Amino acid sequence: MIRNFYFSLKKYLLEKSSKFTKSRLAYPFIFVLCFLESIIFPFPQEVFMIPMMVSDRDRIFKIAWFALLGSLFGAIAAYFIGMYLFESIGMYILNLYGLYETFTNFSNQVSEYGFLYVFVGGFTPVPFKIVTLSSGFIGINFLIFIAASIISRSVRFFLIGYIIWRFGEDIMKSFEKRLNIYLILFLIFISFIIISLR
Repeated sequence: MIRNFYFSLKKYLLEKSSKFTKSRLAYPFIFVLCFLESIIFPFPQEVFMIPMMVSDRDRIFKIAWFALLGSLFGAIAAYFIGMYLFESIGMYILNLYGLYETFTNFSNQVSEYGFLYVFVGGFTPVPFKIVTLSSGFIGINFLIFIAASIISRSVRFFLIGYIIWRFGEDIMKSFEKRLNIYLILFLIFISFIIISLR
C-alpha cells in the first residue's frame, strides 16, 4: 500500500514538474528565486531546482545556468544593500530570520579572509544572504566578491546538475529497491521522537 502510494505520488510530482520545467515560466522562475535567495528568501533554491532537473534531464544545465545568473545578480544587490542600506533594509532582513548573531560572527571572519569566506559561504549551506550582506557591510573588494561568488555558486549548482544528470536514475533505482527498509527505519525514527517527547 505504501509502495503504491509512493510510486503514484512520484509519478504525479514528476508529471507536474515536467510540465512546469517545459513552460516559458521555468527559467524566469529559477532566476527570480535565486535572485531573492541571495537577499531575503529563506529556503534554499535546490528545493525547487532538483525536482525540475529530475523531471527533464535535457534542461538540467540550463536550469543551473539561470540559477547562477539569478544568484549572482542577487548577490550584487545584497552587497550594495549591505554597503549603503544596512541600517534599514539589511538589519530588517537579518532580524526577520534571527540571523544577526550569525551575521556578526561571520563578519568578523570575512574581514580577514574575504575570498575564502565568500567562496565557502556560496558553496555550503550557510545562508548566502549572510555572506552577501556582510561582504558589502564590511567593504570586501567588489571584484574579489564577484569572483568568489561566481566560482562558488557555479560549483554548487553545476555539481548538483552533474550528479543528477550522471547518477540520478541509478540513485532513484537504488533507493526504490530498498524502499521497505527506509520506511521501517523512518517509522522507527518517528516512534523514537514521539517517545522522547513524551
